[in-house]
Amino acid sequence: MDGFGRSLIYTIVNTTSYAIIIYGNILILYPRFYQKRRFILYGLLVALLLLATGILRGYASIILYRHFLITKTSAINFLTLLGYVPGGVLIYVLSLVYRVAIAYFSLKQQTEEILLQKSQAELNLLKSQVQPHFLFNALNSIYYRVYKVDPPSAGLIERLSDIMRYFVDESPKDVVPVATEVAFIENYMAL
Repeated sequence: MDGFGRSLIYTIVNTTSYAIIIYGNILILYPRFYQKRRFILYGLLVALLLLATGILRGYASIILYRHFLITKTSAINFLTLLGYVPGGVLIYVLSLVYRVAIAYFSLKQQTEEILLQKSQAELNLLKSQVQPHFLFNALNSIYYRVYKVDPPSAGLIERLSDIMRYFVDESPKDVVPVATEVAFIENYMAL
């Protein structure tokens, strides 16, 4: 209803001022002050950003309307310019919600990655537990076959099995019983 010229000026001025508020908050104020827990300074700078952007938006609108449209506009005074500030507050709130949403989804993605890494670590742990059991079962099978033919060699396989069991079960522990250590040393020397 205002015509093309007035609509164009309104769109350019408001889009520019809203972009300043949104990107000023998201890219500068939020990461530099809010995330570093400097809340009071952040609040003061946001208020200053909103006030300055609102006043500049009002001033630019009035001047551009006068210059390009040659229309009579209201006088430029501080109270008139303050009337342009509340529109920026809603844009600021939306940008803050947007920034918090970005942080939330980023945190959620990190949580999912950590859970995936945890699942992978658990799977690797299960694999590492299955492989020694296969080794021990194989050594026991060999032991029983060799025992029928050569009992002294079967004894060596049994000692090897005990040494391997010590490495798998006892060596990761911080404290090992002395009897277990002595048995390991005896098996090692006998082998």
